[in-house]
Amino acid sequence: MRRFFTEPENINGNTVRILEDATHITRVLRMEPGDTILVFDGTGYEYTCALTELDSQECQAEILEKNFSEQEPKTKITIFQGLPKSGKMESIIQKSVELGVTSIVPTTTERCVVKLDQKAKTEKPKRWNKVSMEAAKQCGRGVIPKVETPLSFADAIDRMKNMELALMPYEVLGHAGECSLKSVLQEKSYGEIGILIGPEGGFSDTEAELAQKAGIKLIGLGKRILRTETVAAAITSMIMYEMGEM
Repeated sequence: MRRFFTEPENINGNTVRILEDATHITRVLRMEPGDTILVFDGTGYEYTCALTELDSQECQAEILEKNFSEQEPKTKITIFQGLPKSGKMESIIQKSVELGVTSIVPTTTERCVVKLDQKAKTEKPKRWNKVSMEAAKQCGRGVIPKVETPLSFADAIDRMKNMELALMPYEVLGHAGECSLKSVLQEKSYGEIGILIGPEGGFSDTEAELAQKAGIKLIGLGKRILRTETVAAAITSMIMYEMGEM
């Protein structure tokens, strides 16, 4: 069954309005009134619907059944991603969404090569959230993970202080984190986890010390040092597996 997204405000009683995918429904898929589709609103709910009115600008459908999505993990993961070079951020967002993260916070760290001006801080998240939405639609998520406005390193660790579990993969020569991810996850089940990931150049010693003082656990992810674009997918997969969410 084809699956489409609509904003919650486009659902009124038993009627759903579909705007963004209207052209795709009518001109590409050439669907007709009576065809059954799945619609999700990004808040966790899915609707089985029958198309009633079709137009390239707007389609309408009648709700036949409403259910809460079973695709959403119980463990809420927020990725605080050190800004990477070129188009790596889009790939990180895409894979993180597919694997089940709840939100992504671009973070500026000491060794970030990318520097965003005020305009980019406003415009980039618009593009990144579109990537998140497309990934959520493709993989069957019931929620569209939000990509937030970039934060500074200090603001990121300040926010992570209040999380149930805060982690920072930190692997340099002679130091592979103060403990393994597996040992941390075996302590108890966590409902909320924040993960702070460095850019290509990793974290500075000063940043690692500040994170530790804030109560963030420095962890190792194994015997090899991973690229920044690999870490989010790797650690999310590990957490979801250990939490029984895969």
